[in-house]
Amino acid sequence: MSQVIEMKQAKNGVWARRSAKIGTALVAGFAAGTAAAVDHSAAIDGAFTDGSTNVTTAVTGVIALVAIVTGLGMIVSILRR
Repeated sequence: MSQVIEMKQAKNGVWARRSAKIGTALVAGFAAGTAAAVDHSAAIDGAFTDGSTNVTTAVTGVIALVAIVTGLGMIVSILRR
């Protein structure tokens, strides 16, 4: 009979240790999930603004380059006459 009690106590000890580990893992997972749920809207808005600025700069550069090439082409065409 004492062996049965000892086995039950041994099993309870294993479950107690496992439940402590599982509880710790759940708490750590919950903390990580909470940290991941931080509001990133300011960073997203900043990235959107930077992207818009970059696109505007690129379009302006392309238009300026086309205007210069067209102007030079017209000057060369006039000088050939």
